[in-house]
Amino acid sequence: MRDDRLFLEVPVASRYVVRILEHRLAQTGIPPYQLGLLTHIRQAQPVTPTEISIASGVAPTTLRDNIQRLVDGGLARRMPHATDGRSYRLELTARGERMTRAADPVLAECYAAVERQLPRPLADYQAAVEELNAALERALAELEAPDTTPERQREGHLRS
Repeated sequence: MRDDRLFLEVPVASRYVVRILEHRLAQTGIPPYQLGLLTHIRQAQPVTPTEISIASGVAPTTLRDNIQRLVDGGLARRMPHATDGRSYRLELTARGERMTRAADPVLAECYAAVERQLPRPLADYQAAVEELNAALERALAELEAPDTTPERQREGHLRS
């Protein structure tokens, strides 16, 4: 019998992370969803929205609104893309950099609290999550791809 817990447990873990961050980040004024985006920008700036989408797994349409909030809030700025006139690059403003730096000790405290509760080193869990995310990304690509096997093409043709 298949064990179906993975798709149930991963969202639970995500909700706990959000609750921890909401509780501890309140003092910085950064909502958890913005901190993730700000961190992606900070680590790779200047960075394109496409690069952020790939790194974060967040759909470009969702990112567009969140990026606009960061720009409107003076936390990030758009810069022209040197080789692609349809795109742009993002970088943090001085205010955005200050806010993300203010979150660093809070994040360190959150990581330490979680690590104290783990039976194995945090790095083991990080590696497992990275492997899981890579597998989920590949599975999504496989499931979203049009099925080009001859059997599926015949089935689709017969249904038409």
